[in-house]
Amino acid sequence: MADIISTVSTAISLATRLREIGKNIEDAEFKNLLAELSLELADAKLKIADLISENTALKGKLEEVTSATGERCPKCSNRTFQIMASRPHPTFGRLGAKERDYECSSCHFKESKFIE
Repeated sequence: MADIISTVSTAISLATRLREIGKNIEDAEFKNLLAELSLELADAKLKIADLISENTALKGKLEEVTSATGERCPKCSNRTFQIMASRPHPTFGRLGAKERDYECSSCHFKESKFIE
């Protein structure tokens, strides 16, 4: 993306130089087209800057989603469902069964699970 901005900046510089050269030429159509070109290039540069900003924000969101290490929450489906507590199951604890409490750090949904 930086290459694109550099290219557009160079094009704007060239258009500016052409405008300076055009001052010596009395052709009004040439000057109008040159002015339109300058405006279009400046507009393109602004749009590209917005796209770069949006791209950066989306990459950040993608990183958040893909780097989460918890289980998938049954309510919001984010991978932020984590074990908060673990204890022997009240009935089957003597047989090695456990009960785990989970909580989602995104939506705060809570649930207990029976683990054999």
